[in-house]
Amino acid sequence: MMLSVSQQFSPTDLLRKMLTKLKGSEPITRDIGDLISELNSLLSSERYLIILDDVWVADLWNQYLKYALPDVGNKSRVLMTSRLIEVAQSADPIMEPYELKFLSEEDSRNLLIKKALPYKKAGEKCPDDLYELVAALSMKCKGLPLALIVLGGILSTKDSYPAWEKVLRTMDWPSDGKDCINVLAMSYEDMSYYLKACFLYLASFPEDSEISARCLIRMWVAEGFTPQQVRKTKEEIAEDCLEQLFQRSMVQVSSRHVDGSIKYCRVHDLLRDFAMYQAGKETFLTVFTNPRDTNHRDGATRRVSLQSCAHQFMEYVGPKTRSLFLFHLKSGLPLPKHPEFRLLRILEIGNGGWHGVIKLRGIDSLIHLKYFGISPSVIDMSECSLGRLKNLETLDFRNSEVLNLTTDFWTIITLRHVLFAWFLPEEQEVPSTADLRNLQTLEWIPFNNKTIPRLTNLRRLGLRNISTEWDVDHAVPHLLGGLPSLISLKISSRKSNLPMEIVYPRALPNYQNLQILDLTGKWSESVTLKASLFPPHLIKLSLWSSKLGQDPMPELGKLNNLKKLVLFDDVYDGKQMICPAGFPVLQSLIVRCYDVMVFTVAKGVMPKLKDLKKFGTIMLEMPPELMHLIQ
Repeated sequence: MMLSVSQQFSPTDLLRKMLTKLKGSEPITRDIGDLISELNSLLSSERYLIILDDVWVADLWNQYLKYALPDVGNKSRVLMTSRLIEVAQSADPIMEPYELKFLSEEDSRNLLIKKALPYKKAGEKCPDDLYELVAALSMKCKGLPLALIVLGGILSTKDSYPAWEKVLRTMDWPSDGKDCINVLAMSYEDMSYYLKACFLYLASFPEDSEISARCLIRMWVAEGFTPQQVRKTKEEIAEDCLEQLFQRSMVQVSSRHVDGSIKYCRVHDLLRDFAMYQAGKETFLTVFTNPRDTNHRDGATRRVSLQSCAHQFMEYVGPKTRSLFLFHLKSGLPLPKHPEFRLLRILEIGNGGWHGVIKLRGIDSLIHLKYFGISPSVIDMSECSLGRLKNLETLDFRNSEVLNLTTDFWTIITLRHVLFAWFLPEEQEVPSTADLRNLQTLEWIPFNNKTIPRLTNLRRLGLRNISTEWDVDHAVPHLLGGLPSLISLKISSRKSNLPMEIVYPRALPNYQNLQILDLTGKWSESVTLKASLFPPHLIKLSLWSSKLGQDPMPELGKLNNLKKLVLFDDVYDGKQMICPAGFPVLQSLIVRCYDVMVFTVAKGVMPKLKDLKKFGTIMLEMPPELMHLIQ
């Protein structure tokens, strides 16, 4: 397990992240003593390797971690990285810390070639005409890995020897110890105007944030950063921009979706510092991290990110602000509700620490708002009408309970992405008269036979509470039949009286474009899952709380295109699940089945498996070629 700690860490949040990674679900408690005790209990019977990256506080180990991470003599290890020698010495005064050295000339050349020529086969030599040029370029980086990687990203976009020579000529700077910053600045200047904006925008997020690529892309679209292209959606163009930043090594990819698209990304600390500096210099974005910081408080910038104790900074948000990011709100909800905020287009409220019901007042006066996202809370909409936000494109309430959402919300024709949590009340369905031709994402909505609006461009859909057989036989097929672009479907029958085999759309095997299927709900005990039930090009399947009476693995193994399989919460009532054959391209398997004691994979099965996660006490029996995934 690897976690980034950062300068602005919270011991409670760090321990909660550890438990979430171990259990697959967030702990309820925030009491630090309870968190330490639970973590210690979980790890006492496990052999573990935990990597804590970028630690800044010397007493982190002695005050918290040594009590949470037990040493039971089973060769478990904790690895900490830091820029401060006193952090390492405090954790273990006896052992001498390992200090990273600058790369040698040979290693520098090899790293630069690897990044600049990513498609060169392993072991293939650098072309002779480039070798001397590569040596000269790498020397400019003085053995600094980040500088070499970013420089390699620049070179990877150039396809000729003269273009590489031109890069070398621009690196004629003095030896003043700023080699890395100089390379970062050169990479920034080499970008197109819209890619520069996309890069600077990354400074909006707190240090070491795991940034959701889809959220970021939707923000870029709302900001209007993406250029127009024929036959591509705005989101697809923005996704290309993110991939370009990755190619240039200006962002790091934390994880990818099963279809290969970026899922989460993060920014190296030095790159983030550069982005913050450049964004401030260009009056593109102002970031507040410290209440004592008196810089940039004139309200002139159009984008403001309040990354610590946001309620202390609200007075510095001026009338020109178009985008507002609020993080770590500790008391109340300082939402913009004054006339000077009416030009807001982006409002993101993250990491809330609120309890009870939050009333949204004045939000409906932000008539230019295009993106509105808010993190965990209970939201009462009774005192505002979101239907007035006629420019809204994205509403992201996926982690919040929503009360009293008025139906006029669905009159907004510009909607592109609407994400609710599981607990959107039943009566708040989508009117059948709604014109949602631009909508691409809709999750999770209660379903009834009136919920059949115009959704011709929908790509991702989440439905719950399909409650009658008439819905199954008529309404659902009618809805799905009008969705030619659908690639992801989630269905929950958790609160329905109907078993999943009744709720399950019978026509799904005919959906050639459907790639992702998520099914939550109980199946009848006598049902045997058949591979023929599923769409032919399915690449990800998630089963939750299925309560199957028959082991599903023999049939699921016949899904020849399946790359990711998620089995959560009592999928099978038996004690052993066996994978006798199949799964030819499966890359990721996640298992959390508390009733199942043994999970067995036969030899030769899952030959492409790279990622295996299991939760609980289930025992894995794997062939020799997969043992490295569980050791």
